[in-house]
Amino acid sequence: MNRWAFTSATCVALAATAAVPVGAQDARDVINEHNAAYSAGDFETFINTFAEDAVVVVEGYEYRGREQIAQSYAPNFGPGAPRASVERLGRASGGGVVQRESYVYEDGTEVCCTVTAIYVEDGQITRILVDTNGLGG
Repeated sequence: MNRWAFTSATCVALAATAAVPVGAQDARDVINEHNAAYSAGDFETFINTFAEDAVVVVEGYEYRGREQIAQSYAPNFGPGAPRASVERLGRASGGGVVQRESYVYEDGTEVCCTVTAIYVEDGQITRILVDTNGLGG
C-alpha cells in the first residue's frame, strides 16, 4: 500500500473527542490511552478505547460500531504503517477535544496533517470526526 493510502487509512484511525465539562480528566485519560496505543502499534488497546456503538466519520465516510471501526483502522497497524504525532489543540463544540495529527514513517518522512475531534462518554470514545485536509488525494 502506498504512503497516501496509508495516510488516508490513518486518518480514519485518529479522531477522538472527550466530554470535557464532566469527567474531563477521565476523558483526557481515555484519549491519551487511545493515542499512546496507536503510536505504539497496540491495536487491541486502541480498539478497546471505543464504545461498542461508537461512530467514526472521515470526510463523509461513516464507520459504525467497534467492528467496522476495527476493520477501517487495521491497515494502520500493519507493516510499514506510519505512527502518529499528536498535538492537542483544544476543545471542540459539544464537549470534545480537538487534536492535529501528522504521520511519521520509518524512514522519517512526515505527512501532515489531519484535524480530529474526539468525544468520550462513560470512559470510552463514542464519536470521532476527522478532517483529512485532502490527504487522501
